[in-house]
Amino acid sequence: MDLKIKDKVAIVTGGGGGIGKAIAMRLADEGATVVVADLNAEAARNAIDEIKANGGDGLAVSCDATKPEDADAMVQKTISAYGVIDILVNNVGGGTGIAVIVQSQVDQWDKTVEMNLRSVYLSCRAVAKAMISRKQGRIINISSIAGKSGEPLLGPYCASKFGVIGFTQVLARELARYNITVNAVCPGYVYTPGWEKLAQALKDTQPALADKSLQEIFEARVKAVTPLRRPQPPEDIADMVAYLASERARNITGQAINVDGGAVMG
Repeated sequence: MDLKIKDKVAIVTGGGGGIGKAIAMRLADEGATVVVADLNAEAARNAIDEIKANGGDGLAVSCDATKPEDADAMVQKTISAYGVIDILVNNVGGGTGIAVIVQSQVDQWDKTVEMNLRSVYLSCRAVAKAMISRKQGRIINISSIAGKSGEPLLGPYCASKFGVIGFTQVLARELARYNITVNAVCPGYVYTPGWEKLAQALKDTQPALADKSLQEIFEARVKAVTPLRRPQPPEDIADMVAYLASERARNITGQAINVDGGAVMG
């Protein structure tokens, strides 16, 4: 299927590794020019080097997406280099302080909300201004199935990812008049550094898991709650993002689409 994003200009925040890098590579494979924005400048450069080695084009930008001045600079650097922004993928996110709410720390709550929700708000605000005048654009925010179903130990993460979905719906309504679609993708069980931390917390607090490896804890969780009984590789998330970024998805907006093997239905 031709997704018709060849020669489009896409920004991927947090694109230096993991799901973000998979998204950047997928968009580049479809012919998009990709701006990889990442707090880790070296990781961003490495991703762009790989994209160029595969025949693509792009730009690495050092960016702390939780800072308004960095979000604005990211937009200006992209427009200076390429003139337009067609696609924004907000992939920055994470979590700190895996704990039950009554034992959680305020600073960890604030940091998690800042990473997951403030970053989305700032990047969307900056990029939407550039898209409105052209009356076209695609914005895809990476939420999580944890943004649809609360999980013990993940209070700030769940709250912020729920917030991403609500914010996506608001922005979709506000920008629809400008032919800009805004959607969220909700990954399920992707073995990321964040999941390693959760597996470690489970291992530390549940005696029955003490002799299990972190990978074994992850795989057991996947099989227990996922009807398809398999995890989701980053490439699965990237495929959905590429579709939503394309002209094929021109009539899809305000949606939060799960890519989770059926773990959360609805």
